[in-house]
This record gives sequence, structure tokens and C-alpha cells, in this order.
Amino acid sequence: MLKRKTRLYSTAFLTLSLALSLTACGGGSEPSSTEAPKDSGNSGNQASSSSSSEKSGEPRLSFRIAFPSGKGSMLYEAADLYKKKVEEKSNGAIEVKIFPDGQLGKDLAVLDALKLGSIEMSVPSSVMATKSPEFGVFDIPFLFEDRTKVAQIAHGEIWEKDLKGLLPQHGLVGLGFWENGFRQITNNKHPINTPADLAGLKIRVPDSKVRVAMFKEIGANPTPMDFSEVFTALQQGVVDGQENPLPTIKGGKLEEVQKYMSITNHTYTPAFLVASKVWFDKLSPEDQKFLTDVANEVGDDIRKLGEEEDTKLLDYFKEKGLEINTANIKSFKEETKPVVKLLEDKIDPAFIEKVVKAAE
Repeated sequence: MLKRKTRLYSTAFLTLSLALSLTACGGGSEPSSTEAPKDSGNSGNQASSSSSSEKSGEPRLSFRIAFPSGKGSMLYEAADLYKKKVEEKSNGAIEVKIFPDGQLGKDLAVLDALKLGSIEMSVPSSVMATKSPEFGVFDIPFLFEDRTKVAQIAHGEIWEKDLKGLLPQHGLVGLGFWENGFRQITNNKHPINTPADLAGLKIRVPDSKVRVAMFKEIGANPTPMDFSEVFTALQQGVVDGQENPLPTIKGGKLEEVQKYMSITNHTYTPAFLVASKVWFDKLSPEDQKFLTDVANEVGDDIRKLGEEEDTKLLDYFKEKGLEINTANIKSFKEETKPVVKLLEDKIDPAFIEKVVKAAE
């Protein structure tokens, strides 16, 4: 009799529990209006669903951008703008961490790390010519008259097809055509008015065979060196001078160890936002497109900012005590014409002609 009552109580309890459970779920087949959409596919460091990210308050995707120059340089300004735009447009779902001043390694070391997937993004400039000679085409002296001509390359086939197409073999993906800027010469000896004034001067240049050849052609003693070493080299007299865009000079605080600045505009160097192919291929197509679209937007913004900064920085450097002069550009153009011939030994002449025409 006791066993029978126990069975009846158990049955009643289970029936009540089931009824309560059904009542709680009743009418609940539709999701709540606040439920976040599910994450679409494998997205690298992304969490398995964006809803879990929202609950934890953490981004579903986080990555780093490493580059050699410091705050104030166009590389820094572009990376910082990219960070702000990506985080704002993604409503905080994507986090960007920037590492300037060569914190994560020198130019080539960072590109090698990207190939392995141990760093996600970088903003290389002239050093790209060491990976693919075709990037050295921007070392053609006086290729661009102004940034309007640069934009024609940035939004055209040369970047979108030709140069981007060279990157996967090096474990890289091209996202944005950014800016380093028009390059000027600084030194500690005397003003540079004509190529003859460079005779014998030790001038730091990036690791670019064409840039080395160019400065040899105009009589200088070019010394390839990573940008992270330039300040100390100038300070200790290892080199007499260097050549870089104005924002890069300010970013590296080179005005503290230089006396003369000569405006030559001898070369315009772009910078490139590149990503690790190993890492980028794991992102969803939606994230890939989003990151690329924002990179293109930043490219346009940073070229406009670069033009504004060039004007402001001349006043800044004057206040800091640099003696500034405008060089005889015509004399430099004449002396640097043979550099194009040197390029033809490394780059298809047809490609050089294509770039020159696109820059006109």
C-alpha cells in the first residue's frame, strides 16, 4: 500500500513539473528582439557567437597593427584613424591595437611574422620593394606632381590588381593604399640646393636598391638602415642626414638631431595596409570586406590630411630651429633620370610605363 502511494505521489509530482515547464516555454518559439545574430562562420579570433561577446562586453575580433614610425607620422595617423573607424563602425565588436615605433620588430621582421600569422597587420612602405621589386616603381624620382595623381593609382588597376596580386606569394593580403608622403632631405652639414651639395654626405635611406642607386647617382653616400635606428645614428654621427616625409621626420623627433632641411619632393612613397594571409583567410567574407572597405576610406582621408600637414609642419620645424630651404628641383630631375633605367633591370619596363602613364 505504501509503495503504491509513493508511486502516485511521484507521478503527480512529475506531471506538475512538466506542466510548469510547458507553461514557461509557451509562446516562446520566437527569439527575443534583443537577441544578437549568430556569428557567420569561422572568423579567426572571433568568439563562436556575437551574443556571447555582447554579454561579456568583449570584442569578438581583436588584432594588432605593427609599424616602425612613431606618433605624428602618417603611418601612425593612418593606423590610429583606422582603429577609430573600425571600432566605431563595428560598434565595438572589433578591436584594433596599434604598436608603433618598431615595438614588435623591425620592418622585415614584422612582415615575416605576418607570413607566419603571429602578427595580424602592418603598414610597410619602401621596404615592400624587398619582397616584390614592382613596389620599387614608386622610387621613380618626381613620379607624382601631387596627391590627386596618387589617388589615381590607389583606386586603379595598378593597386587593386597588379600590386595586390603580388602579395599572396609572400603570405600577405593588401587592404589599403595609404600614405607615407613626399620626401625631403635633412642633414647636419649645410643646406642642399643642388645635387652637388650632397657630395660625400652619408645619407640614411630605407632598404631599397633603387633609393640607394638614386642617391649614389646624385653624389651622396647612401646608407640603408631601419627607421628605428635613425635617431641614434644621427645623434652619434654615424650618418650625416636622412630623407623622409615631414610627418615621419616629426614622428621620429629627428628635428632634435638635425640642423638643415631641404625641400626636394624627390620621391612620393605610399604606405600599404597589409594583413597576414594565414589570419585574414580565417575571417568571414563579411569581415574581410568590412576591413578592406574601411582601409580604402582611410586612404582617401590620410592623403587629404597629409597635404594639410605638410603646410603646418614647415612652420613647426622653423620654430624648432631648423634652417629650411627649397632646393633647385630642376637640377635634381636632370641628375636622377638614369634611375628609371636602373629600375628596368628589375621591373618589367611595360609595368613601369603603365605606372608612369597612370601618374600623369
